[in-house]
Amino acid sequence: MIDAIENRTLIEKSLLAATGASAGLLIGAHLFENLGGLAPCALCLDQREAHWTGLALSTAGLIIATALKWRRAAIATVGACALVYLVSAGLAFYHAGVENHYWPGPATCSGGGPVEIAPGGLIDILDQKPAGPSCSEAAWRLLGVSMAGYNLLISSGLFAFCLIAAAAAAREERRSAHGKRAEGAAL
Repeated sequence: MIDAIENRTLIEKSLLAATGASAGLLIGAHLFENLGGLAPCALCLDQREAHWTGLALSTAGLIIATALKWRRAAIATVGACALVYLVSAGLAFYHAGVENHYWPGPATCSGGGPVEIAPGGLIDILDQKPAGPSCSEAAWRLLGVSMAGYNLLISSGLFAFCLIAAAAAAREERRSAHGKRAEGAAL
């Protein structure tokens, strides 16, 4: 198994890492929700969206890189993955700040979102429970770090890995194309 990974290009390795990490984070989040009983807040769901996007993009990139052998498209896909993980890290940073009370969260996380009141409906609205938990309270922590904090660390690492892989592969592709042009001009 290790030989199979070692023989892959940096692009393929970064796509494998992105696919595995996003899948693992999503599986973990759903296990915490469904087996652990920890309902996700609105910001948690936003972070999941970023990882669903990263998972779909990296899986498509693996197909592009391995089955179709479209090198430039695979490089572009890794670059796009880097952007997705930058957004994911930004969402996680924001959420971790809300959990640690550095800044307020969005109104939708605390039940203070827009409300439409129909005639006679005020009592019904006041009797309803909030749609989800508050974003300002971490449902779980390990070593003092919340799930949003771990997502920040992992997404930042994935962003850096994908960005470095895309930049290195693009630089190598430019050198290769430049070498072919120089070789063609010499003939």
